[in-house]
Amino acid sequence: LLTLWSWLPVRITMYQPILLYTTEEHGCSLTTFYVRVEQHEPTLLMIKTCNNEAYFGTGETFLFSLYPERAKYPWVGMEGDKVQHGAELFMAADSKMITIGGGEGQAIWMDENIRYGKTDRCATFNNPPLCPSGDFEIRVLEVYGFATDH
Repeated sequence: LLTLWSWLPVRITMYQPILLYTTEEHGCSLTTFYVRVEQHEPTLLMIKTCNNEAYFGTGETFLFSLYPERAKYPWVGMEGDKVQHGAELFMAADSKMITIGGGEGQAIWMDENIRYGKTDRCATFNNPPLCPSGDFEIRVLEVYGFATDH
């Protein structure tokens, strides 16, 4: 948790994280996922696979893994350099899937049942595949929002 918190932008760490959606409580439905998270920004999305690999993405546009090793993959355009269009494909979603990262591959792709996923190198984050086989089974997906105490 300390590693994750240290990677978040300071403006976000001033707020309290709130669990918006978890497959363990809300079921495995993209429709429910969208309803519960659509009004919140920024968000932190966490996937724990059945092999214990863990992958994350945020609206601040970086990707990271905590297991088997800790690694952060910031957006390739963060340095202010001009990037190809494929490197600007942060996230896409529809009723059948969610994908994070694009251009020559997708960093994370999940199916509509939030059960299976794929990972590959992509131009957006210049990341390697986040698990050795490239395919993973999702054990838990959680999305956190950040809010001030009222």
